[in-house]
Amino acid sequence: MKTLAIVIGNNEYHKGATLDNAVNDATAISEIFKRLRFDVELLTDITKDDIPNILDGLIAKIDDYDATIIYFAGHGFELDGENYLASINCQIPPAGVHSAGADSIKISEILKIYSKNPNKVNILIIDACRRTFNRGSTLGFSPIQSPRGTLIAFSTSPNDGASDKGYGEHSIYTGVLLDYLGRERLSVEALFKKVRQSVYTLTNGAQTTWEHTSLISDYYFNDGQLVYSLSIPYDESVVMDQKFSESSDFGEIIKAFKSYNFYAQNDALEKVLKMDLNSLDKNQKFILGRNILQAANGGAWECKKFIENLSNTLIPFNESNGENHLLNGILFEIYFDSNGNFRKDKKNRLFEEIFRLRKKSQFIKSFDFIGTLLAAQNNNIIYIPSATDVIHDVDVVAVEKTIKTFSGEEKMQVISKVSINNIDITKEISSYNFSNGNKDTLLDHLSNYLCIPKDLLKINCTINLEKIYFDRDTVITW
Repeated sequence: MKTLAIVIGNNEYHKGATLDNAVNDATAISEIFKRLRFDVELLTDITKDDIPNILDGLIAKIDDYDATIIYFAGHGFELDGENYLASINCQIPPAGVHSAGADSIKISEILKIYSKNPNKVNILIIDACRRTFNRGSTLGFSPIQSPRGTLIAFSTSPNDGASDKGYGEHSIYTGVLLDYLGRERLSVEALFKKVRQSVYTLTNGAQTTWEHTSLISDYYFNDGQLVYSLSIPYDESVVMDQKFSESSDFGEIIKAFKSYNFYAQNDALEKVLKMDLNSLDKNQKFILGRNILQAANGGAWECKKFIENLSNTLIPFNESNGENHLLNGILFEIYFDSNGNFRKDKKNRLFEEIFRLRKKSQFIKSFDFIGTLLAAQNNNIIYIPSATDVIHDVDVVAVEKTIKTFSGEEKMQVISKVSINNIDITKEISSYNFSNGNKDTLLDHLSNYLCIPKDLLKINCTINLEKIYFDRDTVITW
């Protein structure tokens, strides 16, 4: 369903009426609407001069869409039976009905446009009037009747307050709304009911959302089209590859890769290498890269050889513009799971063979691609592979002790703490097998856990690590 979303957020009202989070709210709403593949117009701190263009634009465009959404975050009020959404020029409270009409959008004008398009889905979402003193009996919304095909959602009940704060950098209402907008196959009516329940609970009953609806058709914000991230230029079905389904020869190849049968996986790779690779689009190459690495990690020997010889096997997949979608898929698979979420435990087998390509000019775009996604994780222990090598220091706290073992007493270096960038990773590293391990063993395990090439790791410790043991007061392992 083709959807137009006009998103408005106003902070910069006159002194004493400014808001803190309306623009944050509108920006966040616009971002998730973009991820839902709506056509989005984001407008912030609109003035009275913007109002005719907004309404005329809606009239001009509404015929081209199956659904329209207007979201407003800012001040709203009722005066003499008319309901207004205030531009930043508007006085709060308004000086009078004429100044209010000149400086605000009348909700009746929006509904008049909607009433002429009853066979479409028309949604108006209002998170207003949000001030520290909240809305009182004189600052509320007059009763509204929805024309056919329209749903109007308010952040609060008539004459009640709606806070500008309360959910991080968002209002309670928009913060909760953001939590639900991406839920797949949740009808618009069911979604707003969930929002109402959550807002009521989170405000201890102080705020109850309100909807008027006369929708005829079913509408889902997310009917399966949500993309994981705007920075990933691939379809959701390959980013969240558990959803991938394609009834074609290529679809059968991917099914074979997912079979966990080494012979089927090796045969699938052989079929790929015999294909006309120009017939594959970027999404097919991306999911193919993911599945080749999955199979190689699982033990399919031909797939493993393909990865070990990547500098050559990737050549047929190089694009004239410097892209390599197959390598993008391989790199993505290391860090992201079948739901498109960052992996707690990375797919780290064969990563060193893959990362050797980071210094080759023809693969720069692929490492820029994964680097952008990893940087967005804001995680201080993620290594971002790039052509520039940086040494990563690991601090190890250890003391030498004599430990009783099955074979008698032995002098060992007992480790109590392992950290990188002041982040304690002792528990994670101690879970590896250190049977009679030494500093080199520790480097191997650190490289494996952190997904950092071994030659870029440096251990800082005050004693020589010749025979490692982890303190029983942390997590014991041999």
